[in-house]
Parts: sequence; C-alpha cells; structure tokens
Amino acid sequence: MEMVVERFEHGGDIYTHKGVLDFSASINPLGMPPASVEAIREHAAHFDVYPDREYRELRAALAEHEGVRPEQVICTAGASDLFQRLCFAVHPQAAMVTAPCFSGYEEALEQNGVEIIRHELKAADGFDLTDSILGFGQRGVGILFLCNPNNPTGLTIDRDLLVRILDEARETNVLVALDECFLGFTHEESAVPLCDEYPNLLVMSAFTKLYAMAGLRLGYGICSDVELLECLEAAGQPWAVSEPAQVAGIAALGVSDWAERTRAYVDEQRALLERGLEACGMRHITGEANYLMFQCDQLLYDPLLEKGFLIRRCENFVGLDSSWYRIAVRTEEENKAFLAALSSCVKKGQSPFSASGDMER
Repeated sequence: MEMVVERFEHGGDIYTHKGVLDFSASINPLGMPPASVEAIREHAAHFDVYPDREYRELRAALAEHEGVRPEQVICTAGASDLFQRLCFAVHPQAAMVTAPCFSGYEEALEQNGVEIIRHELKAADGFDLTDSILGFGQRGVGILFLCNPNNPTGLTIDRDLLVRILDEARETNVLVALDECFLGFTHEESAVPLCDEYPNLLVMSAFTKLYAMAGLRLGYGICSDVELLECLEAAGQPWAVSEPAQVAGIAALGVSDWAERTRAYVDEQRALLERGLEACGMRHITGEANYLMFQCDQLLYDPLLEKGFLIRRCENFVGLDSSWYRIAVRTEEENKAFLAALSSCVKKGQSPFSASGDMER
C-alpha cells in the first residue's frame, strides 16, 4: 500500500505514537533551563490576570540579550506565529523559499494566497546555499525566506554570501526573513548585528529549540524597520504571548552560559550519532545543528517505530525523497539506544543506500 504523507507534516507527534522516544523533533537534550521551570512555579498564582500585551519586561530582556533597542523587538506565540503575521501583513505577490527547507514558510504563504517561487538546493552542491540564488530580486519576489542553519540539512549560510544577498535585497526592495531558530546550537554568528545596516532584514528566532519551550510557544523577531514591526504587531491577536511564556523566557535569558553548555553537549552527541550512522553504512549531511539528515533506501520509519523510536521522514520536504530521514540529537543514553535499534533494522549484507541515490559531501 502506498504511504500517504501530509504535505505540512512536522515532527513531534508523540500524541499519535505514545510512549516512543521522539527523535523527530529537535529540542535541546538538556531540556528547559531549571531557572525557567522555577519561574513558572513561582508565578503560577498570578496566571489569573491578563499578561502584559506589550511584554515590556520580556522585550527589554531580549533587547539586552541581542544587543538591540527594545523597539526593534517583537514577541510572538512561537516563530510560526511570526511567519503567519509576516505573510498576512506584507502580503507580497510572490515570495521565494529554498528547497529543501522548513515547510512552515510555505504553509504560511499558501494560507495567505502568496505565490511561492522555489530555489532548489542541489544534492551535487551538498545542499549548500550557493551564489546561484543571486538574481532573486529580478524575479518579482517581495519576501525571501532563508533558514540558518537550514532545516533539515543543518547547514549554515556563508557570511559573505549572506551579505551579498542582503545587498541585492536592499537594492531591489525585497524583505529578507531570516530564520535563526536553530542558530544557538551552532558556532556561527547571528545576523542581528546587520539589522541596523539593512532595514529590510527581519531576523526570526524562538525559545522553542534552544530553551526547550515548544509547549509554551514563544518566538520573537528583530528588525530596525519599526514601521514593519508595528504592522506585525497589529496583525496578531491580543495577548498572544502568555504570562507563563513571558516569565519563562525572561528567566531563560538570565542563564548566561546556557547556549555554551548546550553547544558543547550537542557537539559531542552529534559526533556520536555521526559515527553510528557511518558504522551502519549511512550517508549523512555534515550539519552544525542539533539534528542530522541521512540517507537510506531501506524503509526505516515503521521498523524503528516498532522498536519505540520516532524519526522524521523527509519525503515531504520539497527536493527530497523517501530515502532521506532526519533525527534529533538527544541524550547520550538515548542516542546509543537509537543507534542500536538502527543497526538491528539495517539488513545484514545489504547496502543501506543505492547507487542511484549517491551523493557526496
């Protein structure tokens, strides 16, 4: 029977698959900062009042953390809320996305009736973003969505190329919406310092991944175009950022070494998973985030699910097929258990990938 996959399927469906270890959603394996958990407990008695709809304390904390002015910050109910607001408020005739890339941009664009133009990331280039994307300003796009590091590949954008993209976008009046939700897991520099020079740059992020707050829904954007931010504010519902999310976010930003501790642990565990994938004969993309994309022509999703491991199928990423999968970097114990299960699923004496799927990096 042919498998039917929802177009905008995302990871993290532990509600359908109860009791599994979820390798399909890439959340910080260290969990939520203990300071955030404690802050929620301490403030629980005050959750009977409406939250500050201007999130003044959270905005100030984010501004200090990112080195910008408070008026350059917008807070939303997760990054997906920001994608939706952006497409609704700006509503260009067309927008460009890369492929493969996170489907949330296309989801927001389609729901707002915006034409989608895709820029293909080629397997021959290792799925890297190259200067072949230049010239986008002549294709009638109003927004260019970029993801750094890209999801699902985990690859980051070369800084010089990003500047060239921003230069072209400024000259052709294109808004660059740059998703940095996973950047905290890498050793790359944020594009936030470029915002003052490029008013057409909107840097988007969230507490979802680095601070393990997927269930609290807290995202934010940074831009020097205050008028645009006002439009994005008006496009959202009132009290979009809950009080629990606000107090948890403020507490998380107060943990100064959280990103550093996370990177050290993820680097170590990602290397462990890479070695395990290689030992199983898998070809993987050498990314920098807290997830890995790998290729195997043997069916893995159902066999691993039967063993209690939920992974991300990638065939509904435009530009990928059913031989591609993505797994999260979790704790050492969980990663070792996953690799043992994976090894038992790969048929002995049979290559886990075919010559036709050959891709070098």
